[in-house]
Amino acid sequence: MGLAGGLALFLIGMAEVTDALKALGDDRLRWALARLSSNRLLGATTGGVVTAVIQSSSVTTVLTVGFVSAGLLSLTQAASVIIGANLGTTVTAQVIALKITDYALALLAVGALLGVSVKRRQVRYMGSAVAGLGFVFLGMDIMSDAMSPLRSYDPFLRLMSDATNPLTAVAMGVAFTGLVQSSSATTGIVVVMAADGLISLETAIAIILGANIGTCVTALLAAIGKGSEAFRTAMVHVGVNVIGASIAVFFIPQIAAVVESISTSEVNASPRQIANAHTLFNMANTAVFLVFLTPLVTLVRRIVPDRAGRIAGEGQAAFLDEDLIDTPVLALEMVHKEVMRMGLKARELLADAVPAAIDGRRAELDALVEREQNIDELHAQILDYLGAVGQRRLGPDQRDDMLSMLAAANAVEQLSDTIESQVINKGYQRLENIVEVSESTRELLDELHAAALDTLDLSLVAVGERSWKLTKQVLKTKSGFRDLEAETSRHLAERLAAPEGGRVETYSFEIELMEALDLVHRNCRRIVRALRLPDKPD
Repeated sequence: MGLAGGLALFLIGMAEVTDALKALGDDRLRWALARLSSNRLLGATTGGVVTAVIQSSSVTTVLTVGFVSAGLLSLTQAASVIIGANLGTTVTAQVIALKITDYALALLAVGALLGVSVKRRQVRYMGSAVAGLGFVFLGMDIMSDAMSPLRSYDPFLRLMSDATNPLTAVAMGVAFTGLVQSSSATTGIVVVMAADGLISLETAIAIILGANIGTCVTALLAAIGKGSEAFRTAMVHVGVNVIGASIAVFFIPQIAAVVESISTSEVNASPRQIANAHTLFNMANTAVFLVFLTPLVTLVRRIVPDRAGRIAGEGQAAFLDEDLIDTPVLALEMVHKEVMRMGLKARELLADAVPAAIDGRRAELDALVEREQNIDELHAQILDYLGAVGQRRLGPDQRDDMLSMLAAANAVEQLSDTIESQVINKGYQRLENIVEVSESTRELLDELHAAALDTLDLSLVAVGERSWKLTKQVLKTKSGFRDLEAETSRHLAERLAAPEGGRVETYSFEIELMEALDLVHRNCRRIVRALRLPDKPD
């Protein structure tokens, strides 16, 4: 019971430290992961620093898998972050190796005092982190006391004699870490056991190598249900840790000799030696795999083929990852991508709708209506996602960005509705009234159609780049479209009044289609009005 209770306190403490430190810099840490990974060295440094701060390589890996799934990171960038995360997690082992278990209750007291007596949120989080460390060391102290009788317990001694085989010790580390989902917990127990003389340094190193492999379970679980790139990211984590540990297991005596030579001055050097061995192994692993990063990524791509994961259907969102909702700065970037995707679907709908309205068959019109319904479904998903993001704590800039994306999504949806009700429905009327558009009128309607498409293209680029200059260009297209519209209107009136005359049904269809394109053009311009841009050109 002492061992189980001590382990529980240890895990509670580690979770408290991780949650508190994440809260202190949540958005900044996630932004760093997503943005500061432009090259392999920077990516590894970012992964190492973030992991050292939040005290969990598993959290870093899960976030990285989510970013790859959302399209924020490439597989190569993600691989460098994960390699660095393995090095960052060694900080935990170094902290555990500090001989401050006697001060566990003092840490709890200080943490509790900061948590209840200070109003500033940052200080309260820091108090939670300090209290979490107190739980970590209190748990280790309880585990140490609970394991003391094991020195003379025959079944345990026989088990430990089997663990002198490196492969057995590695398997123990894999199994225990996979079970508790924390390599830090395995490291903590190994440190306590080594300090009490229950296991040798070489056995401890082998168990920690196994812990490095066991922590891959978290990454694999995080990749379930996501696309092939996310699963490949998890497999990079597996590859780095399994290959690295498999090679290092043959050099355990040499690693033990090195760490013993640099830790001989301490009275009970086992905890420090284990921490140093953990750091030494991961430093070497990081250096080697950064050099061979490209072959590693190539190998993983060959092992993991493309598979159906989060491939979006016609009416399904492609970028709205639920894992990013708690990080508004990244979630809004995903919404921006989804709004652009929605805009491109509306652009394709407009491109096909006018020709179909002029001379398409009923089956073509029906297919266009179904495509418009897919845009409506996508719009509904964007609204739901923005609603969830809006429940989080947003800064002024994030609030403005959210409102811009909401207005842009609404404008695109209104455009698609206009295309259906004003353009596609005209095609059904043409079929009912058996209308045939003349070649000269078709040319003018094609010009109006092309002008509307050009304006929509410019609007989408303006939204994509958040450009004031392009927004002004979009708004200036109004006069040019009006000129084309006036020319078309004169042409239709002249044809109707010509001596040979013209059918009233044909004239009504043509003039209404022209007016429909005018409404479409207005909606195209309305899209850029959604942007909350500065009052001066970019």
